[in-house]
Amino acid sequence: MLPRYLQARSAQAFLCLCAFFMGAAPCDAADAARTADKPFVIVIDPGHTPKQPGALGIKGIHEVTYNDALSAKLAKALQAPGVQVVLTRVPSEEISLDGRAELANARQADLFLALHHDSAQLKYLTKTEVNGTPAYQTVQPIAGYSIFVSQLNPRFAQSQQFAKLLGQELRALGRHPTLHHAEPIAGENRELLDAQLGIYKFDELLVLRKTTVPAVLLEVGVIVDAEDEKYVADNAKQDAIVQAIVAAVDKFQHWVFTPTPN
Repeated sequence: MLPRYLQARSAQAFLCLCAFFMGAAPCDAADAARTADKPFVIVIDPGHTPKQPGALGIKGIHEVTYNDALSAKLAKALQAPGVQVVLTRVPSEEISLDGRAELANARQADLFLALHHDSAQLKYLTKTEVNGTPAYQTVQPIAGYSIFVSQLNPRFAQSQQFAKLLGQELRALGRHPTLHHAEPIAGENRELLDAQLGIYKFDELLVLRKTTVPAVLLEVGVIVDAEDEKYVADNAKQDAIVQAIVAAVDKFQHWVFTPTPN
């Protein structure tokens, strides 16, 4: 049996043909070709690079290491008939923020998903060492995921739809969002669009506003928090997070390619 999103594509293509032969308003030719022939393209963006490695976690490990590991697992899990997975970079590569958006746009992706792991403002951190390596840890529990969208993205409605599906799947997994990014302090003060699902509006995030395709950034967990870092670093928990993302992508594909009644 075809995956749900391929069933939806086939159904939409069939309805387009029926409309044409019955003299009804035809489907847009580009949409029909896209539905019938074009694979679903998802661009996975592992945040940061070796030269700009991101947040420093409680184990003295930089964020980019977590991002690369989860992105590799997700890319493998998303491989399916009719799906094309594109990574913006491999672990050894450098790429600019503009370059990530340009890649997604050039590929005419159906979805852009940036994967990151979170930290907190310095007022909530203490500097430590792990085997002589600098590290940071929270002075109070700050744990959970965050999802970001930009209203400056021209596909904001679709971006928000995927964000909702992603939040629902993460909640079903037993994860809870962290709301510390909404705190009215310097460096935070982000507008919460959905506190239950952990969805924030962050218009100026370059990889979201410069993409012309649906785009979402996921902060998977807080690597400066002992319990949350333990969760996101656990191999089995990573697999569960990956499956939650895959389920959200599958539902998004079904939503995008299901014909809407006139």
